[in-house]
Amino acid sequence: MKRKYRKAGSLLIAALMLGVLFATVGVSQAAKEVKLLVWTGYPELNPYYEIAAEDFEKEHPNVKIDVAAFPLRDYERKRAMSLVAGTGADLFLLGRLFFPRYLESGYLLENPSKVDDFLKKADRYDIPWPWEGVDVKGKSYGLPLFMGGAELFWNKTMFAEVGLSNPPKTYDELMEYARKLAKYDAKGNLIRGGISLRLSGGGAGVAEKWRYWLWSAGGTMLEETLTGKYHSGYNNEAGRDALKWYIDALYKYHVDDFKIKHDAEAFALEKTAMFQREGWVIGHLKKHAPHVNYGTAHLPRWRRWGKRRNQNFMVVPSFCKKDAAWDYLLYLQRPKYQRYMLKNIGWIPCRQDIDYEDIFKEMPQFRSFIESPKGYVTFVDKLISPQDEVQTRLAERLMAAYIRKDLLDDPEGIAKVIAAAAEETDNILKEAELYGER
Repeated sequence: MKRKYRKAGSLLIAALMLGVLFATVGVSQAAKEVKLLVWTGYPELNPYYEIAAEDFEKEHPNVKIDVAAFPLRDYERKRAMSLVAGTGADLFLLGRLFFPRYLESGYLLENPSKVDDFLKKADRYDIPWPWEGVDVKGKSYGLPLFMGGAELFWNKTMFAEVGLSNPPKTYDELMEYARKLAKYDAKGNLIRGGISLRLSGGGAGVAEKWRYWLWSAGGTMLEETLTGKYHSGYNNEAGRDALKWYIDALYKYHVDDFKIKHDAEAFALEKTAMFQREGWVIGHLKKHAPHVNYGTAHLPRWRRWGKRRNQNFMVVPSFCKKDAAWDYLLYLQRPKYQRYMLKNIGWIPCRQDIDYEDIFKEMPQFRSFIESPKGYVTFVDKLISPQDEVQTRLAERLMAAYIRKDLLDDPEGIAKVIAAAAEETDNILKEAELYGER
């Protein structure tokens, strides 16, 4: 009995020691667990992040990734406040216009060599290296993920109804087609827009959309001087003509109206025949309005022909000390997930070294967003800290102008609106010590 007791005691001690060992190992493993928090201001991108996160977690069992999405304007505020406090996401989405502000404030972590090498590979992205914004004094920050930049959406069924078979090629044709496509009731109320214009909304969006007309007319929001300073670039014929185009569309030809639906919702409900928007609308229509027979086309030609690019980046904040953040940042760039983002969500990947041809064949509307004809210029915004403020304040003035029917056939009135807006832009630049004379 005594031997058995000793044996049992030995087994008990061994079991206790083994339990302690397992507990110690468990604590050690738990200590190695890494949680990554990812933030985005585009909720439709959640499936893209999550499918990549699911695969990443299988390959990295000690990493747990949580994705949080917020409405864009709320996200911008939340992101700003969290960075000031040194808390928040380990990776977050950052639009190109915000780069200078966050970089100058020290909120972004410089890329390690493995990310820097990936970024700089020739022909990987739509704009060659060095890339203004992500490349600052030889240092890089984050990786480009997807890009904005509008193209023209046009309803093929509506076009056929009025004898049109192709999208407009010039801004004169754009107005001509919009007039043919607009529909009215017996009282003259517009019930179907010929084109949906961006007339209202928060943030800088109104100015961003008007900029397509401005640039095509020959102007620019900010013009750089030989000294590296800036001044407004739209207090001229181009700026006046771009505003006049909107006023004529609303009050002379009445092809759009504040009282009807706008943007992607209007196009999905077939309440407008044309509008200019980013590629995400293709994903939206696939999900919510698959019956709509539509095409996309390059923007019309005016004095210039081209489109704007606005890249969005995934970046790591300066307070993040987790190597896994960089690994997941690179993981999101894999062709599998880039193709998923294009096909299933509609945002256009910045990576241009991936074969998308099978997606083009299935969804030809994507082609115009990625492939450009000769002579079709891509323009980008000047990267300076007050750029967002410039656009937001300009948007407020444009919205106030759009409701003014008295500006119809009033070139002096339009000139005053443009001059006052340009003066405000220049004052913002002066406050930032970035203003330079013409």
